[in-house]
Amino acid sequence: MKTTALALLLLSVSGSAFATNTNIEAIDYQVSVTIEDSESKLNFPTFKFDSFGQEVSSQTEECIYSGVLSKHEANAILLEAKMSCDYENGESSSEMPVFILDKEGGEASIELGEDEANLWKYTVLIKALN
Repeated sequence: MKTTALALLLLSVSGSAFATNTNIEAIDYQVSVTIEDSESKLNFPTFKFDSFGQEVSSQTEECIYSGVLSKHEANAILLEAKMSCDYENGESSSEMPVFILDKEGGEASIELGEDEANLWKYTVLIKALN
């Protein structure tokens, strides 16, 4: 009887240890960002978040995308970002729309603008790495 109770206790302790490995705090994320408008498409190089609250940047020839990933509730992540561009005819800077995704990641997209000429699309693909 004692050995059965000990075996059950060890099994529940080891099960708890395995459960903490899937803790949202222990997951690294890989992020891909694409921004399209009627004239161009920006594909930012893929980047990685090693922890929540960390600011990570990715850069194209003209633009820098900086994002911060944080925990949102128990099983969700929140991506906040900004983008700044330096063009020949001036500079632009903007806060990007916030995305909330499941802790496993996924794809999210939003289209903004009033007509085809001013429409732009912001897409993120977030993958949980572990």
